[in-house]
Amino acid sequence: MTKQRLAAALTLLLAPALLVACGYQGDPEKFAEANAKEFREATADMQAVAESLREVSAQLERASAAMEDLSARLASADVTVAGGASAARGGAAGVGTATAPGSATTPAGFEDMPRVRYTFDPTAGDPSVPAELGGPGFTGEGWTTNLEFPALGEAHALKGGSMSLAMPDWPATLRQMGKDWNQSFNYWVNELCMVNLLMVHPTTLEYVPEIATHWWISEDRQTYRFRLNPAARWSDGREITADDVVASFRIRLDPTLLDPSAEMTYGKLEEPRALSKYMLEVRCKEENWRNFLYFAASLSIFPADTVSSGGAAYLDTYQFAYPPVAGPYEVRPADIVTGQSITISRRADWWDADNPAWRGIYNIDRFRWVVVMDQNLTFEKVKAGEIDFWIIPKAEWYAKTLPPEDVVQRGLLVRHKIYSDTPVGTAGLAINVNVPGLDDVRVRRALQLLHPREQLIDELYYGEYEPLASYWQGGLYQNPANQLLSFDPAEANRLLDEAGWTGTGNDGIRTKDGRRLSFTVTYRTALSERSLTVYQERCRDAGIELVLSLVNNATAFQNLREKKYELSNTAWGALVFPNPETSWHSRLATLTDNNNVTAFADPRVDALCEEYDRCYDVQRRIEIVREIDGLIYPQHPYVLEHYLPCQRMVFWNKFEQPRFGAWRFVDNEDVVFSWWVDPAKEAELAAARASGGRMAPPAEKNRWWQQWNARAASR
Repeated sequence: MTKQRLAAALTLLLAPALLVACGYQGDPEKFAEANAKEFREATADMQAVAESLREVSAQLERASAAMEDLSARLASADVTVAGGASAARGGAAGVGTATAPGSATTPAGFEDMPRVRYTFDPTAGDPSVPAELGGPGFTGEGWTTNLEFPALGEAHALKGGSMSLAMPDWPATLRQMGKDWNQSFNYWVNELCMVNLLMVHPTTLEYVPEIATHWWISEDRQTYRFRLNPAARWSDGREITADDVVASFRIRLDPTLLDPSAEMTYGKLEEPRALSKYMLEVRCKEENWRNFLYFAASLSIFPADTVSSGGAAYLDTYQFAYPPVAGPYEVRPADIVTGQSITISRRADWWDADNPAWRGIYNIDRFRWVVVMDQNLTFEKVKAGEIDFWIIPKAEWYAKTLPPEDVVQRGLLVRHKIYSDTPVGTAGLAINVNVPGLDDVRVRRALQLLHPREQLIDELYYGEYEPLASYWQGGLYQNPANQLLSFDPAEANRLLDEAGWTGTGNDGIRTKDGRRLSFTVTYRTALSERSLTVYQERCRDAGIELVLSLVNNATAFQNLREKKYELSNTAWGALVFPNPETSWHSRLATLTDNNNVTAFADPRVDALCEEYDRCYDVQRRIEIVREIDGLIYPQHPYVLEHYLPCQRMVFWNKFEQPRFGAWRFVDNEDVVFSWWVDPAKEAELAAARASGGRMAPPAEKNRWWQQWNARAASR
């Protein structure tokens, strides 16, 4: 799109010289007057192009600086482990560097950020547990910790207030592991209510303590030990012990939990062993640089007695209920109104509430989720003030419909974008490659070539998006040899002919051996219908019938995971450090309830996934993922669509946010964890709504992280 704007702008700017050269002899003043508007637009386009180019330059500088920083840290660290699951408590992953016990390592570029300290009482704990096994008096000598790190929020943030949000459907389950748990709302609960041994800092990507104060990694990287904070408590007041961690691991490998991805992930480790109430050890079965990450920062911990009866019992007992939790929030039984709403409430009795490490985060008292199954109705509820915060899904609403709205003009309802370093996920139509017809890569490529992405971005999406050309779009991992595929019906028709779909029925649909070239496209929201209808028409022009089928979110997700679909409109989040195995390894192609939803299988990709798991060299891992990307991309397991280069939202003007807007590596679920309700603004908002008054909105675009990256690159 940048290239198109540049071409159009240059054409207008060069038009007078071209006309003179071609012998134009009209009135120059009349010509200038007639084209003044075009020149102004050209200037604006050139400015937009310049801004886009500056952003691209900043991204390249950012990638270069990140590589230099990572390489230096990995080369100099005594022990280094890296990860790939979540930016905060267990989603994207980061790199953790072993440091001297109790030291405060400051990664390059973060020196100017306010710092906080994780505190714990070294005298706490059961006096019957020896100090060398984690009891009172444990010194941490010979262990690793990271007690000082950049603050996650603002020191002046206030506690209190509430935020109302919308969910598109009632979740298929409220469980925090097992079959069907991997849904958006459940990630909110996981981030706010559950705990891990360690946390990956969402700005530095360093490990920091959560319920483990210290950790130890053997020289061969095959054995890990963790020392738990004796002060850690469940919400029912009981201690969190090593036995809880062991039980939480054991159930992940129970086949009756119906989670083969968890079996694959944690199956690389032996069952952990409790050395004492406060200390445990786990050994690796096989070498994998992500083993430490997944065990330490992705394994949510449960009370042992709630998971010791096995996977099937857990699935049944906690289908729509929660065990005791250890995080700063909880979901109370009375706050689960089946089919209507769920409220996540901040705990007044959280065991770590006074720890300075969490200063400025977990500020809002209540997050109330309301089921609104129609996105159009959600939009109306947002404008009416019934929904406080929304990651707005439709470009037209953000760019065209909202700006003239009275509540927006008066600064009451805020349009906002945060530009962070969040990785880009995969979005488009997942293709079940087991379906006859779709098992032919020529048909899949034709489906990609028939998607008019650039037209849709310009005409329907107001230039808000960019087309995808990778399964690891942007940054270090995208294969630079991937060629962006534009709309090309001639080539699509040639491929369909080559694939043998040369017959034509009375309805104009191609046929082969008596079978029509017809597929069902499953989608989850009516908002997708405009673009899907355009795509449907382009496919029909080429002789492909697409039958559009709208289903609810839970059904679509379940069918996707069970591979009971043909094409499914879907979008995935992304990992800071990729884990290609769980989405692309052939071991998952024939299994259900995992992220290889397309049944993709390729022996070279399998081999690269296995090499990637054993590789501790960052640069080589980048090369591996780029090669995997280059192998997947031409096989077209998805009809790739587009991505949004920011977090785009709308909210009522009662919230404050830190100067950086949101964490550096942040999922949509995490954006507001460092926000707070400002009582003065809340009162001002209520008065303005009643009187027709105005408020001062924050700037529309927060580019703090882009500016920080530029400063870091120049150091």
